[in-house]
Amino acid sequence: MKEAAAAVRNNLYVDDYLGSSKDVETGAWIALAVKNVLADGDFHLQRWTPNSPQFRAIVQAADTSPDVEDKPHSFGDADTEMVLGVIWRPSRDTLSFKISGLNSVVYTRVGLISKVASILYPQGAAAPITVKGKNRLRELGVKGLEWNVEVTGEERHWWQQWFSTLYQLQDVEFPRCLFPNEDCIVRVELHTFCDASEEAYAAVSYIRNVYEDRNIVVRQVKAGNKLAPTKTLSIPKLELNAALLEARLAQFFKRALTYHVHGRYFWTDSSTVRNWVRATASFYQIFVSHQVGETQTLTEPKEWRFVPGKINPADAATRSQLESEAIPISWLDGPEFLYQTERCWPKDLPWMAVTEELRPSRVHTTTTLPAFDWETF
Repeated sequence: MKEAAAAVRNNLYVDDYLGSSKDVETGAWIALAVKNVLADGDFHLQRWTPNSPQFRAIVQAADTSPDVEDKPHSFGDADTEMVLGVIWRPSRDTLSFKISGLNSVVYTRVGLISKVASILYPQGAAAPITVKGKNRLRELGVKGLEWNVEVTGEERHWWQQWFSTLYQLQDVEFPRCLFPNEDCIVRVELHTFCDASEEAYAAVSYIRNVYEDRNIVVRQVKAGNKLAPTKTLSIPKLELNAALLEARLAQFFKRALTYHVHGRYFWTDSSTVRNWVRATASFYQIFVSHQVGETQTLTEPKEWRFVPGKINPADAATRSQLESEAIPISWLDGPEFLYQTERCWPKDLPWMAVTEELRPSRVHTTTTLPAFDWETF
């Protein structure tokens, strides 16, 4: 029962068990073992919602009273806010967003914050659209708008356009499984991208699976973004914040998944940041030194690569300007060069010493005076 105990520790979220297995037989065996282990403690799992008819048949044959349903199951019920907004469709084994309540928007800061906060996806896939709303909300606060004062004029028109774009999330679907046909995978790589602007900085990670037949599958793993501080920071410092966020995402992935990763690649479109992480952190002033030091602790300098800004997918989660497309295709699927061999990837730039933010150097000199001759005094 060690496997069942490990599954309970790793896959139980409040009162929901979310498990996955590479084959139906193993998955059904673990599911029944988990149910029996929990039943011994008087915790009874009530329903199984599989993405495989074979799983249902095995469970029904082994369980005397199963309650198995095969329909889209929303993880975003009112009492499970930890995974609010995520919908799983077992028939296609895809995840999507749940968007509702947009017909009853209250156009005040309180009402708008409520709607923006309701779009929660733990892996950050909705960041390109949510960052625009968060940035606009902060602008309302900077302008001094009271919490319950109604938004009017151009501001209201902007929010109406934002909600109209938000509806597009209902049609967005992406695969749940990160390692399809994992027995045929020969190499697994983690590619993480970062970018920053004066309004926000972001990072997004992808798994790149290379198969025996040289087929390549790319899956988005996790993304994160933050609004830029209201205190003015230079673009290189904001890019450095994004790089640290990128390194932390990779560390999260290392803790969350047990699958062996053969190679890690960290991409940035900032040549300054790429050179900073390859330099000695203590040579720079406090802010840069701390950020570079932690980044170097989590990553290796040789893992960092340069990517042109035009093909950097993380750029989508740093812009506040509304666009016709809620989420770009490259954000979910990754840049096109990941589907090609490594010789087709962007060429890295040579390392250069960065003089920005260097600690001021101090030179201490001493002068030795000749010995005083007391006899001739």
